[in-house]
Amino acid sequence: MNNTGKFVLKILCPDQSGLVAAFTGGIAQNGANILDLTQHTSEDINIFFLRALMECESDAVPKIKEHFSKMEKEKSMQWQLYDAEHKTRLALFGSNTDHCLYELLLSRRDGALPCEFTCIISNHAVLEPLARFFNLPFFLVPSTLPKPEQDKKFNEILHASQTEGIVLARYMQIMSKEFTEEWNERIINIHHGFLPAFKGAKPYHQAWAKGVKIIGATAHFATADLDQGPIIWQGVQQVADTGSIEQFIQIGKEVEKRTLLQALKLWLEHRVFLYEGRTFVL
Repeated sequence: MNNTGKFVLKILCPDQSGLVAAFTGGIAQNGANILDLTQHTSEDINIFFLRALMECESDAVPKIKEHFSKMEKEKSMQWQLYDAEHKTRLALFGSNTDHCLYELLLSRRDGALPCEFTCIISNHAVLEPLARFFNLPFFLVPSTLPKPEQDKKFNEILHASQTEGIVLARYMQIMSKEFTEEWNERIINIHHGFLPAFKGAKPYHQAWAKGVKIIGATAHFATADLDQGPIIWQGVQQVADTGSIEQFIQIGKEVEKRTLLQALKLWLEHRVFLYEGRTFVL
C-alpha cells in the first residue's frame, strides 16, 4: 500500500515560452496533485523560478524525478524535490545573548517551525541552562581555540548529531572560510542592520548618538565575507527621538527575533532560491 505525502518542487531556468504548462503538465502526468504554485520571471536576468507544493503517493516520486531529470538539458534547468514533511535537523549557535535562541526554541515547541534542533553550541557556558531547559545537548567550544581546531570540534558535533543546517542566533564569532564553504547555503545568520549601518562595538549606542529613525536587522546566509552573504529577509522598526539607548536595544532585539524567525521559516519551506549570489524568495 502506497502512502500519500507532500513534496516541494523547485525549478530555476532561463525564461522561455511554455514553461508553466510544461512543468505543471509533468507533475500531473506523473500522478501528483498541485496544492500551491508560485512562479516568477526576473526580467532583468531572464531567469524563471517555480515552487510547487504537491501531493502524491510514494510510487509517483521516482516517476516525477525521472521526468524532470530528462528535462534538465532541454530546459537548461536546475531542480530539487524535497519531502515537505521532513523536519530538517538544525544546530543552534549562540554566545552571551539568548533572545533569538528563545524565540526559535519556543516557536519550534509551539509547532511554528518544521524542524528539529539537535544541539546548542556556544563559546560561553552561560547558555547551558537554556539548553537543559529545552532538553538539548550543550557543547562549549571556546573561541580561544585556533580556527582549525574549532572547525574540527564543530564538525564532530554536527556530523554525530546528523545536523543538516546551522542557525547563528547571535553567535558573536567570525567563522572560518573553510567552515562556511563546507556548510555553504546551510548557515543562516542574523545581523543588526541600520540605515546607516553601524559596525564595531555597541551598535545601538552608535545609532542613538546619530539620531537614527529606523532600526533594522538582516538575516542572511553566512559566507567567508563577514556579513556579506545573500540576504534572506530583513526587518525594520521606526524609532522615536524620545527613546533611550536601553529602549533602542530592546527594540533591536525584537526586530532581530522576528527577522531571524521569518528567514528560517522561508528556508525550511524551500521558498529561498539562490542565483549568482542573490536570493529570490517565492
